[in-house]
Amino acid sequence: MPTRTNGHGKPIVAIDIDGTLGDYHSHFLNFAEGYFGCSFPPPSEVNPGLRLWDFMGIPVSEYRKCKLAYRTGGMKRTMPAYDHANTLTSTLRGWGAEVWICTTRPYQKHDAIDGDTLEWLRRNGIQYDAILFDLIDRKYSKYEELGRQAGNRVAAIIDDLPELIESAFELLPSADVMVRDQPYNRHVGTVSRQRRDLCAIPPLPVRVYDCNMMLICSADAIQMWIANQRMI
Repeated sequence: MPTRTNGHGKPIVAIDIDGTLGDYHSHFLNFAEGYFGCSFPPPSEVNPGLRLWDFMGIPVSEYRKCKLAYRTGGMKRTMPAYDHANTLTSTLRGWGAEVWICTTRPYQKHDAIDGDTLEWLRRNGIQYDAILFDLIDRKYSKYEELGRQAGNRVAAIIDDLPELIESAFELLPSADVMVRDQPYNRHVGTVSRQRRDLCAIPPLPVRVYDCNMMLICSADAIQMWIANQRMI
């Protein structure tokens, strides 16, 4: 079950883990090369939103076997965190916002995943107020659950996967949505931070390139959330 808080009146910044706070794709592809005994395209290679098994050029069934071995082998604990991920979360909480970790882990439910995730957060000094897992037996996806629990308290959402960015826009239209730049999401349309002043354009995510930029854009989102609350 997710951790719950009673932070009524506090804005929430919801942040994904794999590909957003941590360098999942490089870590997984390195593991996969050892697992299969062959080389794969480098994670820096740009692709037009291909699923990872298509990018690797392997059947989805073999990919899932490899991913199961990665998960059950405790590899989630050793994924590198991006620079300043700990500062991002501690600063947001220092500003009075809540940080909710929202992850799609796992594809299937494995008992070790919860513990591995908590240990990764601890090892990397990631501060948070709640965690939402997207378990296979859960009725709601992570952003549906975020909306159910937090609603209009969500000031910002940061994710890397195009389909989840789309879901966030649909389910939480009042939140500022950011896409963490990755080679596999370069095809996603984005706008600059100044988009808030251009009301005529359709909603698009802001592209953020590192944790420092996530912090800057989250600060804007929090200030906007606070201003909107004062108008209610």
